[in-house]
Amino acid sequence: MTRRGFWQAGLTLVAMATFAMAFKGIFARLIYQHGVSVNALLIWRFALAVPLFWLGGMWLLRRNPAPTGSLAPRQWGLCAGTGLLFFISAWCDFHAIESLGASLSRMVLYLFPAMVMVLQAIEHRRWPEGRSLLIFAGAWVGIALVLMPGWHGGTVNPAGLAYGFGAALCYALFWRVSQSLMKPLGSVRFNQLSNSFTLVAMLVFLLPGVPLESLWLPAPALGWMVVMVVFSTVIPFFLMFEGIRRTDTSRAGVVSMFGPVVTVLAAIAVFPDEQLGPVQWLGMALVLASIAMLKSDKKPKPA
Repeated sequence: MTRRGFWQAGLTLVAMATFAMAFKGIFARLIYQHGVSVNALLIWRFALAVPLFWLGGMWLLRRNPAPTGSLAPRQWGLCAGTGLLFFISAWCDFHAIESLGASLSRMVLYLFPAMVMVLQAIEHRRWPEGRSLLIFAGAWVGIALVLMPGWHGGTVNPAGLAYGFGAALCYALFWRVSQSLMKPLGSVRFNQLSNSFTLVAMLVFLLPGVPLESLWLPAPALGWMVVMVVFSTVIPFFLMFEGIRRTDTSRAGVVSMFGPVVTVLAAIAVFPDEQLGPVQWLGMALVLASIAMLKSDKKPKPA
């Protein structure tokens, strides 16, 4: 693969996005330390991110504008549906971060590639290929080892786990539905519309129950919020969905499974209460080894 082909490969874009998004839990915990509630964090995150999605999209499409034709009613419905799914997933996810910590919540969330694989198998009415099953099994065994007793003193918050599983399921559904919109809309226009619907859902369902005084952010929390919005939301969303557009969601899901490894390493460096034992380190090594087995998603074309 040429250098240009490498950087344009779908799985490469997914990997870059995963690396950036892996720090979301770290930034969220740093924001929570200043007394910011989950709902206030979510509202601020998308109130800042959506304008950047539109401005960034205008800049990315300055030379190749997106189709200007109106969307079909079904496409509007799917965009609204993906926005609602992501709203529910994000709401559950940030509650999981609050209950379980940055590292453990990432491990539970990354059940979603398995769910994507199951959804795709049901949709196509056939089992996933053996290699994909093997790679995924190795990666998930590694994640399971990280969840072995000894992590967080061997105690896990059941409510936090429920939030994590809910986030994973909604995120898997979000991935599957979003891929059907990538080709007709393009990844940039999809990001603009879907995230706009997510913001609308947050303003409708969350804002009425949030006291106005709790929306005030101290300067350090606002600084971390801006970093999270730019580095772990807007930029990786553009990369992730362009990558999904160019590849298959199940393969992209497996690549994204190295995200918890990045989160864990960062959490160990930042938070003294998030540490790993030998079994957990073995699990992380297994995750990375499984990801390394993936081949490029671009097969060479015959001459």
